[in-house]
Amino acid sequence: MQMKMKIGMGLMALGVGVWSAWMGWTRTRKMDPIDLPVEAASGQSVAQSFRLNYDGLYLVEVVTDKAGATERLRSLEADWSVWSGGRKVSQGDTGEPHSAPAQRAESLKVLGEFNGRAGQSYELRVRFTKDVKELEAVRPRLKVAVSGLAKENLDAASVLLFSIVFICELFGSILLGIGIWGKAQSHSPVGRS
Repeated sequence: MQMKMKIGMGLMALGVGVWSAWMGWTRTRKMDPIDLPVEAASGQSVAQSFRLNYDGLYLVEVVTDKAGATERLRSLEADWSVWSGGRKVSQGDTGEPHSAPAQRAESLKVLGEFNGRAGQSYELRVRFTKDVKELEAVRPRLKVAVSGLAKENLDAASVLLFSIVFICELFGSILLGIGIWGKAQSHSPVGRS
């Protein structure tokens, strides 16, 4: 087998292998490590442990799939903190201003944010400080989710990697084609004369 064909097949196999590994890795990332229903009753506390497998900025949110519930969520009041290894990583309350992430289908209220590290265990503690009965109708959920910026970084890395894989596949196909064409030419009566 000609060297061009070997290199071409190697490049194509490399592209397929790298893309398969990347897709396998991204499928195992937990972008929403906490997503649980809550009752926003005054004095109610929620404590939930979780482990991260993706570095990034994480948002602590109360969300609902019900359209138009943003106004109801604004009346929500809560204190929150995130702990790791027995120490407080971040804390805050709903009195602090936070901007909602753009382009979300859900109605939401951002309680706060923290920088999360892959491989670390955390505990989220939330205490609702105001009884908000009208939230029962919209079935709110407490959520910890990777911020839009961190997701954009992952998407940008996917595009870059796809470009590299495409180049490997393209050059691999070209080299393989040249090798096959050259081999065919050496075996044809016209190529031997």
